[in-house]
Amino acid sequence: MVIHGDYKLKPLELADVPEIKEFTDQWIGLNYYGAEELERYIESSCVLGLNASLGIWIEGKLQAIRITLAPGRFKEFIKRGLSASLWPCEPKQMAYFKSLFVAKNSQGLGLGSLLSRESLQVLEKMGAHGVLCHSWLESPSNSSQIYLKKLGFQEINRHEKYWYPIDYDCTRCSPKRCVCTASEMVLDLRREEGE
Repeated sequence: MVIHGDYKLKPLELADVPEIKEFTDQWIGLNYYGAEELERYIESSCVLGLNASLGIWIEGKLQAIRITLAPGRFKEFIKRGLSASLWPCEPKQMAYFKSLFVAKNSQGLGLGSLLSRESLQVLEKMGAHGVLCHSWLESPSNSSQIYLKKLGFQEINRHEKYWYPIDYDCTRCSPKRCVCTASEMVLDLRREEGE
């Protein structure tokens, strides 16, 4: 990984929400997240004094975020696209990779992988046995699923029009409603440890 200039990797905090909202509006799609929603996600990222949601700032500007919900803390937010019978552990031991986005001008530097690996280390300290996510199949060159597979995630199901209920300007489908497909993927952290 080569990052030019000063950079800082740190947990996302409530004070960062205005900057995170501006970032997500630009790189995910306008109004994908609301400020109150981001606050709830950050609060649900924390357990045992640890925070699994992280960001990277380069030259003082937010360039990448990884929003990760702590084990057992995602069920109030994620209601669709759940195949719990295929998960490697009980829901209370399952964490959730909510979102990973890297600013266009910082892509290809390894920021997404760095954030995800750091977040996984925090989740292990929290006692997570598995991680769930919904990967964006229509991401450019299917980069979302490819990077997750490199981390050890495996696809267990697909959900068409997964983001359709969210009223936002999808960077792919706009001005129409989002019709992108989600790949439900899981990572068994116990298998990674050799259990």
